[in-house]
Amino acid sequence: MKHESKLAKRIVSGVLSAALLFSGTNLGFAKQDTVKAADNDNYAKLLQYSLYFYDANMCGDTSSGAMNWRGNCHMSDDVVGGYHDAGDHVMFGLPQGYACSTINWSYYEYKDVYASLGLTDHFKTITKHFTDFFKKSTEMSGGNVSRFLYQKGEGGPDHSYWGAPEAQGDRGKMYWVTSGASDIAAEYAAALALDYINFGDKESLDYAKALYTFSCRDNQCAKDGTGGFYDSENCADDQAWAAAWLYVATKEDKYLNDAKSKNTQYLGWAHAWGNVDLGAACVIAEVTNDWTKVNGYLGGKCNGSGYLCMDGWGSARYNCGMQFVSLVASKHSNADYSTWAKGQMDIILGANGGQNYVVGWNDKSPKYCHHRAASGVSDCHDASPNKYNLVGALVGGPNASGYYADKRDEYETNEVAIDYQANLVCAAAALYGKYKTGSTVTSIDGVGSVKPNPTTPEPTTEAPQPTQPSSEDQQPTTQATQPTTNPPVSVSDTDATVTEKTGDEGNTFWSVDLTNASKVTVTFKTETAGTEANGVFNPPGGWTPEDWSATVNGGTFTLTYDNTDNLSFIDIHVWWPQDCTVVSAVKTLKSGSVDPTEAPTTQPTTEATQPTTQPTSENNAQVIKYGDVNLDGKVDIIDVIRLNKYLLGSGNLDGSAKANADVDATNTLDATDSLNILKLIVEVINESSFPVR
Repeated sequence: MKHESKLAKRIVSGVLSAALLFSGTNLGFAKQDTVKAADNDNYAKLLQYSLYFYDANMCGDTSSGAMNWRGNCHMSDDVVGGYHDAGDHVMFGLPQGYACSTINWSYYEYKDVYASLGLTDHFKTITKHFTDFFKKSTEMSGGNVSRFLYQKGEGGPDHSYWGAPEAQGDRGKMYWVTSGASDIAAEYAAALALDYINFGDKESLDYAKALYTFSCRDNQCAKDGTGGFYDSENCADDQAWAAAWLYVATKEDKYLNDAKSKNTQYLGWAHAWGNVDLGAACVIAEVTNDWTKVNGYLGGKCNGSGYLCMDGWGSARYNCGMQFVSLVASKHSNADYSTWAKGQMDIILGANGGQNYVVGWNDKSPKYCHHRAASGVSDCHDASPNKYNLVGALVGGPNASGYYADKRDEYETNEVAIDYQANLVCAAAALYGKYKTGSTVTSIDGVGSVKPNPTTPEPTTEAPQPTQPSSEDQQPTTQATQPTTNPPVSVSDTDATVTEKTGDEGNTFWSVDLTNASKVTVTFKTETAGTEANGVFNPPGGWTPEDWSATVNGGTFTLTYDNTDNLSFIDIHVWWPQDCTVVSAVKTLKSGSVDPTEAPTTQPTTEATQPTTQPTSENNAQVIKYGDVNLDGKVDIIDVIRLNKYLLGSGNLDGSAKANADVDATNTLDATDSLNILKLIVEVINESSFPVR
C-alpha cells in the first residue's frame, strides 16, 4: 500500500470571517463547527442527539422518524399519531402538550442554532408529528371546539405490558370530552401558537385560538385517566403559558392581559409539565422587558457548584429546565447564569469520567434505561442490556441523596420521558447558543436518515400564501419514458461516509468508507496554530498502520489514501493537531463502479432523468444561477446551509442544484464551493470570478 498527502487549497480570508460574524450565523464547514470541544462541552452533538428520542417515541405512522428499529404501531387508535409518554406507550395529553410547546420555545429563542447545525428539518419533522396529532384530536364546529381527545390508552393496563409498541395491539380506552381537560387544551394551544410563530402555519393559529377559548370556558383540569400519573390541580398556569404565546403570535392585548392575570405572583418551581408558571413569566418578561420576577426566583436557585436536585423523581429534567430558563434570562436581561448552567450540564454529562445520564453519549452512559421499545426484551427484570440504542435520551438522574443505579426497574431515576427530553433539547440549544462548542456527527448506531418536511413559509401576521414547489418537489405530468432497467453508470467522484469514533483511550478517530473506491480524499480543519499535522492510517484486518504527515495551510489539511488493497474502510488517526474536525470526504470510484446513492433504480423517477455527473458546457441549460443551491432564484445563507447538509450526507441535491453549487466547475462538490458561495454573498467575489460553462 502507499499513500500521499496533498496541500489543501482552501483559503479563508479575513473579510469572509468578518462577514460570517456579521451574519450572526454559525455555518462552520459542512455542518461541522469551528471549535472542537471536549466531550462534555460538545453542545452541538448534544442537541443533535437529544432530538432522536422523539423519533424513538413516535406513535402511529413512524415513517418520518429516524430510528431504524421502530415501526408503525397503534394504527387502530381513534386518532393515529402523537408520541408515547415515556418508557410506556400511553399518550398522556399534559406532557404531550408541554413537550411540544417547550421545544418550540427553544426554536423560537435559538432558531439560528438549529439552522447552523443543519437540524431544522429534523426539528420540523418532530414538531409536525406533534401538531398534526393535536389538530386531528380537536374536532371543530363553526370555529369552536366541539370535541377533544386528550388521552389515548390507560396507565394501569399499559404498564402491565412489557414489550414493543408494534406488538401491543389495541390498547383500549380513548378519552374524549366536550368540556373540561382545560389544562391539556391550553398546552396544545401554546404548542400550536408557537407552530404559527416559528413556521407560519395559519391553521395552527386558528386551532390555538379555539383551544384556548375552550380551555377558559370551563376551567376544569382533566381527571379521568390521569389519576396517579399526571394530576393537575390548576389550569391557570397552562392558560397563562398559552395566552403569552398567543400574544406573541397576534399582538392582541387581550392575550397579554390574560397571561399577566393568570400568571402566579410568586414563582416557586421549575418550568415543568406540572407547572409552567416560570415559562409563562419568561415570555411575559421578554415581551415587557421586565425580568424582575424571573430573576428574583432564579437568583436563589441558579448558583453554586453542586447538582441542583429539585425532586428525587426525574431530577435531571428539572435541572435541565432550570438551565434553559436561566440561559434565556441571561440572554435577555442583565443577569448571567451561564457559568452555572454549564457546570450543571457538566455533571449530567459525567465530567471528569463519572456517570452521565444521556444514553449513547459514551461508555459511562446508561445501558438499562427503563424503556419498553428500546429494551428488546419481554421482561423488565431481564438482566441483558437494552437491545436498541435509545440515543440521546435523558434518564431521570440521581435523587436528593445522590443515589442512581443503571437498572431497568429503577423507574424513578432511570426512566425516560418526552417531558424530560424537552428540557434537555432546550438546554442543549441554549448552551450551544452561548458557547458555540462542538460538532455534529454523521453516523449514529441505530439511527437512519431523517426525512425532512417541505420547507414552510416564514411567519407573518397574515395567512401565509402558497409557495411554488421547487424542482425537487414537482411531480411529472406524464410517465417517464426511460426503460425500467438501466445499465451501470460510471461515477468518478462521490461523497464518502465518515463516522467519528472514540478509541479505547478516549481519543477520537474517523472511519472512512472505501466501498468501490480507488482512493479517498479527506479534508480536516483545525484551530491549532502550526503548519504540520501527523498521524496514521489504520487499515482493518491486521494490516500494519502507516504513518502520514501533512502541511497545514489556512487552518486546513488534506489526506489522500490510495485504496490499492481494495479495503472496505480505513481508520484515520490524527496525533497532531488534536482539535480536528472533518469538513469534507470524497471518494473516487473505480472505473465502471456505481455509487449506490446515485444508482438508477428499476422504477422511473424524476431524479432518474438527472445526469450523474456535474453539468458541463454541453448541458449548461441546467445552470440557472451560480450559488443558487435551493433553486429559489437568489443566493443567500440558505444555499450554503443546503450545500453543507449535502456534503455531510443529510440532504439531497438534484442535477440543477448540483450545477449551481459547483461554482468552481471542478465536477466535485466540496467545502471550497461552500466558501466561494459565502464570498459571493458578501461580495468579496462576483460571478465573473467563476469559470464560464
